[in-house]
Amino acid sequence: MRRIIYIFFLLYIYNTSYCLSQEGKLILTIKGESPTETKLIDSIGYQKTFKELTPLFKTIDSLKNDLSQLGYIDIIEKRNKDSDSSYTSRMSLGKHYKYIRIYTGSESVIKAYLKKGNLTIKNDSILIETAFAKAVLENLTSIVANSGNPFTSFQITSITKDNSNTLNGNLSIEQDVNRYADRIIINGYKKVPKGYIRHYARIKEGNVFNQKELLEQNERLNNLSFITSKKDPQVLFTKDSTTLYFYLERKVNNRFDGFLGFATNEETNRLQLDGYIDLILTNNLNYGETLLLNYKSDGDDQTQLNVKATLPYLFRSPLGLETQLSLFRKDSTFSENSQEVSLFYQINANSTISLGYKSKQSEDLIESTNTDNEIIEDYTQQRILGGFTFSKLQSDFFFPIKTQFILEGEIGNRSSTAIKEEQVNFDATTSHIFQLNETNQIYLRNKTQVLLSDSYLTNELYRFGGITSIRGFEENSIFANLVSTLNTEYRYVLNSSIYVHSIIDLAYFENEITDQKEKLVSFGLGAGLRTKAGIFKINLANGKAENQTFRFSNTKLHFQLAIRF
Repeated sequence: MRRIIYIFFLLYIYNTSYCLSQEGKLILTIKGESPTETKLIDSIGYQKTFKELTPLFKTIDSLKNDLSQLGYIDIIEKRNKDSDSSYTSRMSLGKHYKYIRIYTGSESVIKAYLKKGNLTIKNDSILIETAFAKAVLENLTSIVANSGNPFTSFQITSITKDNSNTLNGNLSIEQDVNRYADRIIINGYKKVPKGYIRHYARIKEGNVFNQKELLEQNERLNNLSFITSKKDPQVLFTKDSTTLYFYLERKVNNRFDGFLGFATNEETNRLQLDGYIDLILTNNLNYGETLLLNYKSDGDDQTQLNVKATLPYLFRSPLGLETQLSLFRKDSTFSENSQEVSLFYQINANSTISLGYKSKQSEDLIESTNTDNEIIEDYTQQRILGGFTFSKLQSDFFFPIKTQFILEGEIGNRSSTAIKEEQVNFDATTSHIFQLNETNQIYLRNKTQVLLSDSYLTNELYRFGGITSIRGFEENSIFANLVSTLNTEYRYVLNSSIYVHSIIDLAYFENEITDQKEKLVSFGLGAGLRTKAGIFKINLANGKAENQTFRFSNTKLHFQLAIRF
């Protein structure tokens, strides 16, 4: 008996709760005059349950407005209260006007905006589908806003009907005065380099206000390695001024990059270590400057040191200065040193051109006896440099450069113990990341170098091979007067902290001294891991010449750690 009473008690509680939950709940049903009209209404969609009557009526009016924008302007609607909690709206949609002809008149300003919106004007009018009229007006408003008139609006007035399924109306414009950036305020990173604001991001007082361009400018700053944008820029409009607010944060981006390589010495068959160190100091003086120190050793007989300093936007102008010192020594055979100085000009956020001078000296350390395979002599070079660089950055921890194209040319002479010769050098580098989706991408990089001369010396040839050119080969072990390398990677990004990739590298080179023309190929795997210190990379690759058999002992294993501090 107690169990039965308990069950009835639970049922009572449930029914009471259900009734209370339904109390005050209003249900709306909207129907058309035909099943076709009802289906159209349902396809647009509307809210069906309410707690109050006012939003219920607003929903009906909103739906009528949506239908009128589709071309149903003769709607007849009746509302019925079916019960205290149920309402029905029955709509007769009437004739459907599929098209609307909008007359522009002779207003040249309106016609200019319509042409920017890729709309065809015929007999001072445009003919479009009625359903797209709202989108056309919004697009025109956006075009005008990006021309400096953010408060300008367009309207279709004096709408009439003809005997067909077409509406007619006049296009009118309510235009405000042009808006210009009167003040630019940087919040957060107060000492941001002014040259990057003015010449890189192109943010200047007096610029015509453009909302789209404003977001693009903020994105350019966010893509810089030493700046982070905390949020989108904001605009304050007053009666007589326009103030832009940017919210930036300084990001430390000094980098120590190095790797340790393991390989087998072909002569001794013993384990051999090689490696390099890159130290890059960026924006420590809040000037946007860069200081690079690179040291490389193959663990056997080659040592290289490069020091480069870049000073952008001298005196807040688009001009910058770059200087470089390079030292190289090959065991006791020869050494060389070169000095470069260049001025570069920032064309826009992505492109620069440069002009400079280079001096190079090389010394034969043991007064070698020249052979058919090696010609080493003392020489000096003087060259004029010219270059063009295009770089598109992206805000990505692992891969900050989306696209890059570098073209450099040198023309000058080489003076050796024998003769003085005119020489021309070309160097082109192209790289791009093809983003297939969020986790898959393909990376391609080509570097081509050509030295044109009547004769060649071994100690002036290009040196390549290793992790920065073609992986799977000894560092700087191959000499050439013409070389082209293609690095390819298929990358799979597991998450924001780790990725893996394939390695397929190809190369073709020519050496006039040894009368050598050869193709190289290497295969391997690699991975990158985001750590608290920076990026840890590991690469395993095996390289061989075209007609050479595969040898496991040629496999090169490289560990690389890029520390940011």
